Amino acid sequence: MSQKVLIAGQEGMVGSSIHNLLKKKKFNIIECKRKDLDFTDQDAVDKWFKRNRPNIVINAAGKVGGILDNKNYQSDYIFINSMIGLNITYFSMKYKVKKLINLGSACIYPKKTKQPIKESALLSSYLEETNEGYALAKIISLKYSQHLKKKYKKQFISLMPANLYGRGDNFDLNSSHVLPALVKKFTLAKIKNIPYVEVWGSGKVKREFLNVEDLSSAILFVIRKKIKNDFINIGGGEHFSIKMIANMIKKIINYQGKIVFNKKYPDGVKRRQLNSKIIKGIGWKPKISLKRGLKEYSKYYLKEIYPNEKF
Repeated sequence: MSQKVLIAGQEGMVGSSIHNLLKKKKFNIIECKRKDLDFTDQDAVDKWFKRNRPNIVINAAGKVGGILDNKNYQSDYIFINSMIGLNITYFSMKYKVKKLINLGSACIYPKKTKQPIKESALLSSYLEETNEGYALAKIISLKYSQHLKKKYKKQFISLMPANLYGRGDNFDLNSSHVLPALVKKFTLAKIKNIPYVEVWGSGKVKREFLNVEDLSSAILFVIRKKIKNDFINIGGGEHFSIKMIANMIKKIINYQGKIVFNKKYPDGVKRRQLNSKIIKGIGWKPKISLKRGLKEYSKYYLKEIYPNEKF
């Protein structure tokens, strides 16, 4: 395929998954790693776009982390993600990129909104405090993209995936999301015969998860389609409490100890599930169930990540 593709953030969990899929589909990917370009540097991004002239841009770059990291470093999340998103979107417009796909997140929706969440809920109420910085930065980029699309008739679209997990995830307990943290905790507890696993929060909050491979297939679908919508939800289709997920992982790993919920840690939003009728209505749906995904994910951590970790 002759069209040149930039995957911003190609070394991250999402970027590497998209990179692998598009490579298999024979897309002409312009390699752009962290060492090659700092997307917060406006002059550097300008020069890169001018020199390489991509036809398709996928923005999977950004600072991401779990609930405590988001809460403790709000200013970093605002600055870094705003700069990345605005630079990529502006220079995509300036250098006449044919299609820009910005990746948002389910967490940019208001704290209190009707469930499952429709795309129209964006900015309808106030945000969840623990990840306000990240959400604000993403919203700025998405709304900027929307207005450029409207003014210049561009094929700019923003996708809001559910909570992601999969190969290439971050398993650092200080900054990871809930699924990698749980898989790591249960695996280590089994290996080291620890009598209980501590789970942060009450376990009552409900979340929807999406395997990163399903997100990549959705992005490929969007690349191939001419879509009028500005924002589209990409959900996994299943909705579980953290307590249910913890027990699911416990069973998969065959851990025999207890689960202790530490309510001193914040829960975040009580429920977050996406309404994905738009993407399903035009022909895409996820293929990987959470149960199947967690089995593969747990095996991936044990076989490929754990042996290389330093404790």
